[in-house]
Amino acid sequence: MKSSTEVDPRPDQGHGDVMPQHDVVCLHGGEGAGEWFADQLDALGARAWEPGIGLTFDVTGPPGRMEEWVESASSALYESTAGPAHILASGAAAYGAILLAALHPEQIKSVILGDPLVDTSVEGFVATLQRVRAPSLVIAAAPDLDTDISVPQSIAGGIRNGVFVIIDNTAVPAHQSRSHSFNEWSRSFMNIAEGLHTVTETQEEHSA
Repeated sequence: MKSSTEVDPRPDQGHGDVMPQHDVVCLHGGEGAGEWFADQLDALGARAWEPGIGLTFDVTGPPGRMEEWVESASSALYESTAGPAHILASGAAAYGAILLAALHPEQIKSVILGDPLVDTSVEGFVATLQRVRAPSLVIAAAPDLDTDISVPQSIAGGIRNGVFVIIDNTAVPAHQSRSHSFNEWSRSFMNIAEGLHTVTETQEEHSA
């Protein structure tokens, strides 16, 4: 899979109606994950995760706070019984999902990032993107033609298996304002990612 950009509210038909076989975990930066991802839980068969009380994802927080959030999320993924999980995050928590995928690739099947709010000047940003192995979909809402989509576009471009999708005429966050399109893209991408892993595993078995 190569990095690409699509401007289309609908994914290709054929994958969008099939539920992913692996767990889907929606990661939130603080409290209220269930409400924040209410439109994804049933539609994607997902479960919501939020950090413990007092722990929020904040790149400007005290030293070690981001790492603590990431390790806490990693521990939660061990509850996934179907192997590596699809992780979904939006806003500021998107960078937490990126760090998680970079540091614990064995736990991640794919990464879905909605309207990521990321400080691209944070130390190690580019190197962290390059460490992400999992297929990654970045979805950005574009309320109007003048919307700045440089940050989500740079994230998708910095990940080797990154895909960038723009949903036009949509308020931020897209996973709430245009949940149907967001969920269709996400579900389709997750199923494609599962197919890619199956092909890779088969090739490895034949070469062993």
